[in-house]
Amino acid sequence: MRWFLLLVVLVLAGCGQPPLINALNEGTDLQVRALIEGGADINARGPSDDSALTIAIRNKRLDAARLLISRGADLTLKGDLGVTPLMMAVAEGHTPLVQELLAAKAPVDERDRFMNTPLMVQPLQDTPEISRLLLSAGAAVNATDNHGLTPLMVAAYLGHVETCKVLIAAGAKVNAVTDDGHSALMRAARQGKRPAVELLLASGADPSIRNNKYQTAADWAHKKGHDDIAALLRPLERPLERPAGGGQ
Repeated sequence: MRWFLLLVVLVLAGCGQPPLINALNEGTDLQVRALIEGGADINARGPSDDSALTIAIRNKRLDAARLLISRGADLTLKGDLGVTPLMMAVAEGHTPLVQELLAAKAPVDERDRFMNTPLMVQPLQDTPEISRLLLSAGAAVNATDNHGLTPLMVAAYLGHVETCKVLIAAGAKVNAVTDDGHSALMRAARQGKRPAVELLLASGADPSIRNNKYQTAADWAHKKGHDDIAALLRPLERPLERPAGGGQ
């Protein structure tokens, strides 16, 4: 085994990156395992400063990822964009690996450079079971990114109804708004996601909320050509209140 490990190190060391990083990107499973078991730096970093564990998850080298976790790889390391191993596992939709990372005490609400948490990334994959895992581990259901987006707003925009249900059941604020005044209902209406619109309405979403340009969810639906949704929402709006004294 020693001669094989030496050969692997010699071959991969000439590639400009730590041998383990090169093996995770271009090598075989046998090479990866040999390096880890042979004492390679399990917290080595790649070109974008991503950790070996994050790279393993991104490259779908799940056996390598599990081995790194079992060997005590640092679960808090971030790359240039602030992505943690847990966030990468969530983004890739690897439910069993998310379970293992959470069991190993990976930080559940760590943020990337854009202030996203793993729960805010999850709706991109429409994996409601991962939402449940994150919430059970204490994830903040109403966390916001640097524009005020919440996990529910992301799920509603994409029309991922089952994820919306999980988030709402966990206490997501259905009438929260972004920095420019957009609600989850507006985002679903804009994208023509009628099932999400209907779920939000049934959960108490207010169709009268206006964004910073005084547009409602119905306005957005009409603007984007979703007239059936506009017709559903318009009768539910409260009349626009005018300033006292009859101002326009």
